[in-house]
Amino acid sequence: MKTLPIYVLLFFACLTISLAEDSLRDWTNTEGKTITAELVDLQGDTATLRMENGRKYEVALATLSETDREYAAKWQAEKDAAASAEEKGFEIGVPTDVIVKSPFDQDTPVTRKASLAGWQAGIGQWRIEDGALIGDEVAEDNHPSSLTHRFETDNLIITAQVQLGTATQIAFACRDTVPPNNHLGRLYITPDKLWIQHMSGISKTTKAERLTTVDVDIDPDKWYDVTIEIIGDHYRATVGDEELEATHSRFADAKGIVALVNKGQGAKFKNVELWKAEPKE
Repeated sequence: MKTLPIYVLLFFACLTISLAEDSLRDWTNTEGKTITAELVDLQGDTATLRMENGRKYEVALATLSETDREYAAKWQAEKDAAASAEEKGFEIGVPTDVIVKSPFDQDTPVTRKASLAGWQAGIGQWRIEDGALIGDEVAEDNHPSSLTHRFETDNLIITAQVQLGTATQIAFACRDTVPPNNHLGRLYITPDKLWIQHMSGISKTTKAERLTTVDVDIDPDKWYDVTIEIIGDHYRATVGDEELEATHSRFADAKGIVALVNKGQGAKFKNVELWKAEPKE
């Protein structure tokens, strides 16, 4: 494919055929010359533009305006997110902006009530060891261990890998943005059951109701892929090959905190990602 300066493409802009209007836009080079074309591919520092006459040309991003470069970057990010959604089997949401990606692959000492790899250890004790985050309940806390991350979004996607180990229960908890960040909903993973529940309140005012439960046989030594999509009032989760879905008006509230929760000892987490999301069309 021949690479041409963007101003050469102006000649071809006069030869128009019908293309989808929402994919065409004006592109301006650093000399102020403008054409109408569609971005169809982006490889490194080179964009492939398709003119209205259907011809394709490669253009160096460095020759385009800052606005065009920003558009190209956003276009690629959305394309990558859509590909990731397809690969990971998301059904109701499409990730848009990453909130945090935590591989938990750098060892740390035992941490209590302090920052750990961009998260906040609040209850229990946490450490990263041999490429995994490990959460242990501490008896004196009289509460499962909890590690939190703060953000704000309307729709949320969570992906992770978990290993139950000797723990009796793992949960992915979500809280809202209303001070003091009331409970919103949770996915629970136990040796024999998975369930989704909606929640409200906080501490002694907490109210919860199981919405759907699935009987399972979780191998405590096996790593399981977990995906959670909270899109509008719809909550969808997969753990390994098992799928759960539930709806509740509470799930549509804005999300402000995600907590990784462990009851007992030895639960492990790795490759935890939180994403802002949009409903899947």
